[in-house]
Amino acid sequence: MKLHPRFILEGEGGDGASQGGGGTLLGRASNDGGGASQQQSQQGDGEGGGSSVWDFRSALDDKGNFRAGWDAALPDDLKPSAATLAKYPNPLELMRGHANASKLIGQKSTLKAPAPDAKPEEVEKFNSQIRDVLGVPAKVEDYKIAKPQEMPAGLTWNEAEIGDFAKLAHTLNIPPAAAQKLVEFDMQRMAKLHQSGQAKLDEFVQSQEAELRREWGMSYDVNYEKASKTAQILGFDLEKREFNDPVKAMLLASNLMKPDALVGNDKAGIVMDGKAQAEDIRRNTNNPWHAAYFGKEGPARQQEAAALMMRLQGVKA
Repeated sequence: MKLHPRFILEGEGGDGASQGGGGTLLGRASNDGGGASQQQSQQGDGEGGGSSVWDFRSALDDKGNFRAGWDAALPDDLKPSAATLAKYPNPLELMRGHANASKLIGQKSTLKAPAPDAKPEEVEKFNSQIRDVLGVPAKVEDYKIAKPQEMPAGLTWNEAEIGDFAKLAHTLNIPPAAAQKLVEFDMQRMAKLHQSGQAKLDEFVQSQEAELRREWGMSYDVNYEKASKTAQILGFDLEKREFNDPVKAMLLASNLMKPDALVGNDKAGIVMDGKAQAEDIRRNTNNPWHAAYFGKEGPARQQEAAALMMRLQGVKA
């Protein structure tokens, strides 16, 4: 038997008329005008459940190499192996890869990973054999890990990180399909952690607001508005807070300034000294500490107001 450029197998005589008949990769030839061949094909179809013969030549170009996208037309039973088959440029390399894989499988009982001090060429030879079996691409760039059509909430696609993972997957001889699944699994895991962390953060912020409402009582809205205006002047956003200290700090800063000073970044506030502020608390009914100082917001607030008055006047407790 000899193989011609278009992958036609014929008898030793070369004319296809020998007793055994000629043949191709698609089926056997016959001297009876095709009757016997047709009969064999029908018998084969009956035994194989009605499957049709795939024309292997349709996958090849004029030079005998596989056409681009040829693996898309593979029979259904071979489609799961399309990624592995498609990495070969032509049938000859495909046969070599199959031979190497068969040889490796036959020697798997004696195949051992290279020693830690093995030469680079020994390590690469071992990895090459493993990649042939697992269908690992020869180059990192051939992984082509795809971005999910719908990204999980709170996550972003980072090409640099994906590239680093592809390098690791190639080093560990992870097949592309497995690498894609690992990326998708990790993104779902990170999304769950993000959702869990956000829920806990929201719960904490809500508890902090509830604490302020208990502490400030009826003055919460007034105090928060004053603190928010002061925060804007100083470049803070209280809506993004995660704890109460900034709110209290902004309220204290607000109380140390005249009410008409909180007008924006373009006007500077006029700061009163301690005695003037204490006097303003006593006399100014609009001062947020006035009602508290006279006990109209409860004993706790009155104690805070009294302590503030002492500090403003330089009186040590």
